[in-house]
Amino acid sequence: MRTMARLRSWFRGLFRRSRIENEMDAELRFHLETCADDFARQGIGPEEATRRARLEFGGVEGRKEDCRESLGLRLWDELRADLRLGWRSLARNPGFTAVAVLSLGLGIGVNTAIFTLVEEALLKTLAVPQPEELRLLTWVSGPNPAVHSIWGDFSRTKTGQRTSSSFSFPVYRQLRRENKLFQDLFAFKEASRMTAVIDGHAEIVTGEFVSGNLYQVLGARTAVGRTIAPGDDAESGIAPVTVISDAFWTRRFGRSLSALGESVELNGTPMTIVGVNSPGFTGLKAGNSPDVFVPLSLRPRLIPQFGGARLDDPDHWWLVIMGRLRPGVSGAMARASLDGALTHAVKATMTPAKNSDLPHIELSAGSRGLDYLRRDFSKPMYVLMSLSGLVLLIACANLANLLLARSAAREREIGVRMALGAGRPRIVRQVLTESLLLAALGGAAGLALGYAGRHVIPRLLETPWLPGSIRGRFDWRVLAFAFAISLVTGFLFGLAPAWRCTRKDINAGLRAGRRTAGGHRQAFSGKAIVVFQVSLSALLLIGAGLFMRTLINLQSAAIGFQPQRILLFEIEPPRWRYTDRQRLALFERVERDLSAAPGVLSVTASSDALLANNSSIDTFLPTGRREHPGE
Repeated sequence: MRTMARLRSWFRGLFRRSRIENEMDAELRFHLETCADDFARQGIGPEEATRRARLEFGGVEGRKEDCRESLGLRLWDELRADLRLGWRSLARNPGFTAVAVLSLGLGIGVNTAIFTLVEEALLKTLAVPQPEELRLLTWVSGPNPAVHSIWGDFSRTKTGQRTSSSFSFPVYRQLRRENKLFQDLFAFKEASRMTAVIDGHAEIVTGEFVSGNLYQVLGARTAVGRTIAPGDDAESGIAPVTVISDAFWTRRFGRSLSALGESVELNGTPMTIVGVNSPGFTGLKAGNSPDVFVPLSLRPRLIPQFGGARLDDPDHWWLVIMGRLRPGVSGAMARASLDGALTHAVKATMTPAKNSDLPHIELSAGSRGLDYLRRDFSKPMYVLMSLSGLVLLIACANLANLLLARSAAREREIGVRMALGAGRPRIVRQVLTESLLLAALGGAAGLALGYAGRHVIPRLLETPWLPGSIRGRFDWRVLAFAFAISLVTGFLFGLAPAWRCTRKDINAGLRAGRRTAGGHRQAFSGKAIVVFQVSLSALLLIGAGLFMRTLINLQSAAIGFQPQRILLFEIEPPRWRYTDRQRLALFERVERDLSAAPGVLSVTASSDALLANNSSIDTFLPTGRREHPGE
């Protein structure tokens, strides 16, 4: 109660200052008049009574200061005075201020721009309730896995095992039936490109196939309309529906509510828009923002080229599975339970070869969904943050040296202030306030620079056939980071001059000569900072040189073909209009016509772009050989 009362008094004094001052004057005047009346009743004249009352009462301004201090207003007054003094001091030295703000702006701006990428690639979680309860299912097996047909990631672990996050639909269905320790399991799969026709206008959109229970398990909500429900994911008898993203709603419909109920044709299949996702929910794959979300059961109709037209093909592994743990269930318990269920599901739905290795379940954190960004960009991001931190340290060292030199020029001023009664803590606070004011100006400049350069690195990561997976977005975390780093840098480069003020000799500061007793200490401090600054700069230059050499080596590396003058493009004939024979005839015609075009030396085709970091894994059977189960 006492603390609340003090807070109320402080806020009242802060926001009703003139009223507090008037009440203070009236109360002090009342005490003086009462004291003077007491002297007057003793037979003393009015003027003498007033004089004695003032002597007995003490200095009026001192009493006011005591009252302000009791209300917590004195610190605020001193802070305002320090800010005014610091601002006037910086305004009198525009050259120094400009150099300091530009140096800080560059260091803080680079760190802010890179932090926007770090947040997107490493820190940002799914915009759903309790994302830490989510787990992503993956599997590992020996070098001879029983799974051969995979649409999705497939790689080797450090121990030489095979691992993937893709499962077959029959396995997903059986795992969900045998699940006991998860609240529920849900599945999804991205669809990189689909053709959408709205009001007769066609465009390429990205999509994501989701199981009917996905929204319910995640707790995700729509901004308008409804989510995809379990009934929408039935394999027959339900009118096809879709939920669109907030970005697609803005781009294509101008955020009009008339989009609900609108018909859209996806890869030749008419569908009805039933909802719009909230702006924060952008799918289950980090760095991916699908335009449309479609029930899982529609995948064979929309993309039949992957795994054929059968959703329940047991040999085709393509689904990504996630789940939400029940309260009190550990990851180890859930993994052990699902591992046995996976073994049972594989044996029940497939016919593995005799010497093949069965997959085993592994669980990983699902708070970021299917997170390829962390795997691909964690090391580069840490390196970039380290280098940008060194740039900021160099800027701080530079400013610390400048402030040391500047404090030497203000020795007489600080000596006079200390001789008049200013304590060392008061001087240190004033110097740090000036440094923090400088850091605030540099932080504002850095924030503007970071906002302008937030898209530079993502643009460098894009390719003609693969859009960038990282988008620099400014939110409250970025603003908080910019504020924190400005505060830290203000203390960092302000400590040296502030510490020097505490070591100052008043008599030496009052001398007229510039060479004082502290000159040797100042020279040593300045040289130490210069050595530190040059060391960091040399480290950065060496790193930049090695980085440039790496880039040159990559540009001149032998990649097996000549990349010069190659035009790369992609065509995808709609499956609902072209049979396999018609598709083959179209590709042959395109290749033949392009080969005859002037200036074209040769034409070739491939299912994946060159050096695109993609591969396909499937089975094959030599001609004349009979197929055996599991082979």
